[in-house]
Amino acid sequence: MNIFHRESALSLLAGVLIGFVAAYFLFESIAERQPARIPMEAAVSAQAGGQAGGAPDGQPVEGPFMAQVRRLEERLRANPDDADAVHELSNLYFDAQAWDFAEQGYVRYLQLRPDDPDVLTELGVTLYNQGRFEESLARFDRAQELSPDHWESLFNRTVVLAFGMARWDDAEEMMDRLRTLRPDSPEVERLATGIEERKTAS
Repeated sequence: MNIFHRESALSLLAGVLIGFVAAYFLFESIAERQPARIPMEAAVSAQAGGQAGGAPDGQPVEGPFMAQVRRLEERLRANPDDADAVHELSNLYFDAQAWDFAEQGYVRYLQLRPDDPDVLTELGVTLYNQGRFEESLARFDRAQELSPDHWESLFNRTVVLAFGMARWDDAEEMMDRLRTLRPDSPEVERLATGIEERKTAS
């Protein structure tokens, strides 16, 4: 992070993409050595209340989501540079569609472990879901520079070009590359179908 699965970020887009095709289918730069704490109550009540069980008055209710977050916050208080905990916390927000907080976490992770194509792709998907298409493309492009066969970043780049920006020719060029990388992929064929339908309807 939706076919954006989150293990590769591809799962989140799957949901978004399937929505397109079916229906029609940690803090600004977290200060160095500071705990990667995210304002949980704000995130849960403002953005992820449904998943976290937010109460009607906006007060969060303790539940599995909050329990996981608090566990990770404890880890980060003990070790602010625990990149695995930062990534796991970011993924929780990604799954909850709390995009601002997911973005902050992925940015922090990339400060600790630069040039991870999977996390660059997750960050790109997160930016896409905030309507920041050019920034999203830049993350996918960087992932492609690091790993030219990284099909998730190519897949998600194609989605942004088509569904976000209506750049049909560029998206179709990306589709040719995707089919070369994954000739038997049903996700790729669903994407091709979705692009054709959206292009025809536009």
